Amino acid sequence: MYVQIGATQLIAVTEILAVVHHEHYGHSAFTRLLVPPEAVKSYVVTDDFVYGSPYRPQALLNKIQQNRL
Repeated sequence: MYVQIGATQLIAVTEILAVVHHEHYGHSAFTRLLVPPEAVKSYVVTDDFVYGSPYRPQALLNKIQQNRL
């Protein structure tokens, strides 16, 4: 099952390790921003990358929960 974390970015639910609010994460070399930095509302953490997402953490968690049902 996949969840949309950006306008065109889909990621497998099983690959997601964490969803972090944008105020609680500092940029790293492994961050892929899906939108401009000022539009990032959350970060989706996987084994390979951290994705900057335009969706709020609660919205992403709701999408993940809906895809598991």
